[in-house]
Amino acid sequence: MTAMQAARNAAYAELFAAKLAEMRPGFAATLARRLTRMEQVRDSDVLLSSPAQAMDLFRHYAHKTAGMAATMGFPELGELSFAAEAAVTRYMENPAHLAAALDAVDDMLGEMALIVHDYPA
Repeated sequence: MTAMQAARNAAYAELFAAKLAEMRPGFAATLARRLTRMEQVRDSDVLLSSPAQAMDLFRHYAHKTAGMAATMGFPELGELSFAAEAAVTRYMENPAHLAAALDAVDDMLGEMALIVHDYPA
């Protein structure tokens, strides 16, 4: 690699990092909304009265979050979201997996809460 190529790559890396830093607060705001909605469902009667509906919401948000978290610089949230999506899918196939699904969702929510805390609205 030439010095010119190295300088160009460094400039692109700086631009990418700056753009990512600019986008993170918006992503954190989206996480805050998802976190609030999922906590409301988790802590309400919906989980008891309509567990399939609640779990579908959890799976939907886990899928959406897993897709963006690593890109936005939050790889642990990406992994936990992917794990939550997989655990909820297992529950949907076999309701005996409810406890594992809820544990995975809680792990994801905990990581979301840490990120939201670091990027207050």
